[in-house]
Amino acid sequence: MGNPNQRLVTILGVGWLAFIGLGVGLRQVLSGPRLTVVIDRSYCDPSQWQRVTQAYADLYTQQEQRQLTIDQVVYVSDLGQEEATTVPTPDQVSGLNTFGRFSAEQLQQASQAYPNARVLSCQGGSLEGGDRG
Repeated sequence: MGNPNQRLVTILGVGWLAFIGLGVGLRQVLSGPRLTVVIDRSYCDPSQWQRVTQAYADLYTQQEQRQLTIDQVVYVSDLGQEEATTVPTPDQVSGLNTFGRFSAEQLQQASQAYPNARVLSCQGGSLEGGDRG
């Protein structure tokens, strides 16, 4: 039937591959929902901006606790959209300046481009647009 050492190595190899596969599968299942965060950077009062940054900090904390995964962060203003190169920390978001006018059109385009997005804005009477899609 073959060399017993070769069979042992084969059994151990298959076992380790199954173990690694199970670990990767569980990580995917237990990591929570994945989302894009769209942050409206149009000008708003500093107290309102603080509410936006606190909402982002809450999402970031949920990511650290593996309750969700932030895939990317997109900043929206009346000048267009900009994707963050990495997921920023809450301190980085709170340090951003708000500028320009609110653009419902730009925010809607971002929401359509990223269907699984959480929208954070201090405009229009609602802090969060909620999950879209």
